[in-house]
Amino acid sequence: MNKGISYILALVSLLTASAVGCSSKPQLPDEPGPLQRYSENGVLHSEILGQDVKFAVLLPQSYREDADRRYPVVYMLHGYGDSYTSWNGKYLQANTRIISLEEAGKISEMIYVFPSGYNDYYCNWYNGKHNYMDMFTRELMPLIDKSFRTIADREHRALTGYSMGGFGAMVLAEKHPELFSCSAPLSMSFRTDAQYMTEPGSGWDGQWGRIFGGVGMYGQDRLTPWYLAHNPYRQFCDENRSELEKVKWFYTCGDDEEQLLVANDSLHVILRDRNFAHEFRVANGAHTSSYWMDALNEVLPWIDHCISGGAAWPECSRASITRKEVTFASDGTAASQAFLAQNQGQGVFFFHNGLSESQVRDAVSAVWTTSTKACFICLPCDLNLKTASEWMEEWSGKYNIGSKAAFCFDEAGEKVSAIYSEFDFMVYVNSPAVGFEADAQQKYYFAQTDESPYYEAMDNLYRSCKRNSATFEYRVIDDSGDEDADRLRCLSKLANYIPYWGM
Repeated sequence: MNKGISYILALVSLLTASAVGCSSKPQLPDEPGPLQRYSENGVLHSEILGQDVKFAVLLPQSYREDADRRYPVVYMLHGYGDSYTSWNGKYLQANTRIISLEEAGKISEMIYVFPSGYNDYYCNWYNGKHNYMDMFTRELMPLIDKSFRTIADREHRALTGYSMGGFGAMVLAEKHPELFSCSAPLSMSFRTDAQYMTEPGSGWDGQWGRIFGGVGMYGQDRLTPWYLAHNPYRQFCDENRSELEKVKWFYTCGDDEEQLLVANDSLHVILRDRNFAHEFRVANGAHTSSYWMDALNEVLPWIDHCISGGAAWPECSRASITRKEVTFASDGTAASQAFLAQNQGQGVFFFHNGLSESQVRDAVSAVWTTSTKACFICLPCDLNLKTASEWMEEWSGKYNIGSKAAFCFDEAGEKVSAIYSEFDFMVYVNSPAVGFEADAQQKYYFAQTDESPYYEAMDNLYRSCKRNSATFEYRVIDDSGDEDADRLRCLSKLANYIPYWGM
């Protein structure tokens, strides 16, 4: 047997004649049974690592019927402490999601490969003792291309992964843009320099130091040359631009992450500052299987769109906007039944710079609720006509308003932030929050598109909320190019979390 590569798969009838490394031809059944799409029996004997590497494969439904057809390949990388079976284990059921998306016509058929990643972050070690990335690119990928009917070129090869696998999806594409056309990390596990420098010793040594060097070190000494050569912040630079712009990038992270969103959001700022095209998302969720499964609903159509053009993306992933029925008074206000009955309640100020009456009404309808007994009144405030303070004084003179809340759109956020302390909660939609530190006694709800001009202000507000333990919800959605639609989509992402005015 060729010691370099040996491969075993239960469904031997699906292997091509060009598969290498077997000591004898497999015995094929006379009449193959029903297609077994998924198998966890793949084994590569790696000369580079000096050990067997297991992997699983999900094949397309049409794989047997269309013997001449070739397919794109998606490599799906698992997280730290997990294994090659984890994508389809108790908590993650990627196969079920993939098949449902195929059956719904949202993605084309592709081959999915789930390799063992151990706890190597899919990198070569700094000391050359365990060169995982070399194994992946020089042994595993050639084996997959020889064993299955893949379209064996970079244009039809993609990466995704969660947590440590998200870092792998990023770093493999960064180091080998000649091999991959798109990369979609989910909750990518990496840190800012400051976070690495202050990581507890056991965390640094166990996860990072053994790979990047610096075991037993602290502070600046942890930022070794090998670390710097793999850190995403450093890779996206003009020196690497021509190569990295060959790859399409998409990454996502939950707003309830303890550390990772700080790093992921910071990377978004760097990519925007340095003008690297990418897709970035922030949704509700933490470092959980449910977040990653939900993310696949957008990531897989995006991958399919990038490598085969088989899906109408991103339209297929955008939720439709439902405008609720709202009754507006002649002065443009809208009040809850409780407010009308008691003639008092919370004032909810909608601050904007020159939006039309219909645009403001649409914004109110996006967050309106009828299932509440709370007393509130929504108040339009065009800052082109009066200052924020003047609007508050005018509406407070006309209506019996107690506590106050603010919705800020576009440039209005900068002006309203100057008096942020007067409000119980703040909502920013594609709008800058500047000049203040988040208050733990206040609540913040903010959303933007990934092409918003206020990306740095949003990142600063998120960091401020984390520093000060303030209650917040943060969202980043795709930019459609339609400002009105994106405003409502941002609001719809926040609507279920905004405290409904006295509830």
